[in-house]
Amino acid sequence: MVAFIGLGLIIFVHEFGHFIAGKLMGLKIREFMFGLPGPRIFSFKWGETEYGATYIPFGGYVRFAGTESELQMEEDEEDRDTPPERKYDTLPKWKKSLVMIAGPVMNLLFPILLVSLLLAVQGQQYLQPVIGEVVKGSAAQEVGIKKGDRIVSANGDDIKTWTDLTDHLRESPGKQVRLTIERGDETLTFTPKLGVKDGRGFLGVSPSEDEKPIVKREPVHLALYKGTLLTYDMTKFLVVTLYHVITQDSGQLTESSRGPVGIIDETARIAEQDFWQFIGVLAFLSINLGVLNLLPIPPLDGGRLAILGVEGIIRRPINKKLVFGINAAGMALLLTLMFYLIVMDVGRIFTRTVGNGGG
Repeated sequence: MVAFIGLGLIIFVHEFGHFIAGKLMGLKIREFMFGLPGPRIFSFKWGETEYGATYIPFGGYVRFAGTESELQMEEDEEDRDTPPERKYDTLPKWKKSLVMIAGPVMNLLFPILLVSLLLAVQGQQYLQPVIGEVVKGSAAQEVGIKKGDRIVSANGDDIKTWTDLTDHLRESPGKQVRLTIERGDETLTFTPKLGVKDGRGFLGVSPSEDEKPIVKREPVHLALYKGTLLTYDMTKFLVVTLYHVITQDSGQLTESSRGPVGIIDETARIAEQDFWQFIGVLAFLSINLGVLNLLPIPPLDGGRLAILGVEGIIRRPINKKLVFGINAAGMALLLTLMFYLIVMDVGRIFTRTVGNGGG
């Protein structure tokens, strides 16, 4: 249930992006709901917008005046009474584009908050700068560095974590580095000449896994800064991976992909084990939703943006029936893919359950 609500929150954040953009563009917003369309738990009207929650707490939806549904090509009476400048259909294309792109953008901004929360409250675990193994013939072995040695400084700079050490070493390929080491009650100094590996400094040591990790919590301003960088790195990784999967090996898409059932299953298992790891997974899934929604496939936001782009190029609106057909074809494609992934998800879960002796 936690996983279900968590994933629903990500979709709700997406719709909230559309909602905020619509407000900024001056659109009349008829409904803004938490949950998928259906029977409502409660609802209330504030101003001209009806707010509430439905019995299906998986996401949300926003309904603008002047937006024809897939089954309703004509405006209803309330839309006809709305001034043109407050209806989605009569907005300038650049404003429509901002409303459309706001959902994916919100999905890319939300992880910054989640990751920053992780860094500030839970913190990051770092390995201690204690030697676990020394590579034979390496610079470390040549100067006498041994297993169990604790490195406390490099060229006078304090070394608090293993990451501090590797960051320092990688910048000095082929150079001498003065290391201060604690060995029992002794404090020793070594000056190895680093080797070069992949263009970076190489000492020839690996960390000890026997030492308790150091937990480092970041102050709020640093958490936000690092959260932004980590979110950017995750987004870049996802975009590059998606590009390679699509252009080089489409088979990987079905082998490694998960549908809604698989995503909820995996997320639920993580939520049961570690709440903070669950928050990290939600951040990555939010980025996934943001990036995938930008794909130029109707009726995704990216597909709608593509249609707006074509209309801008040809300088006239595309026939509504043609747009309806394009959206229907895109929806059929997405539903087919989703059905296939659900079947694969169920197969994986069944195989895992049988394999574990469950029943």
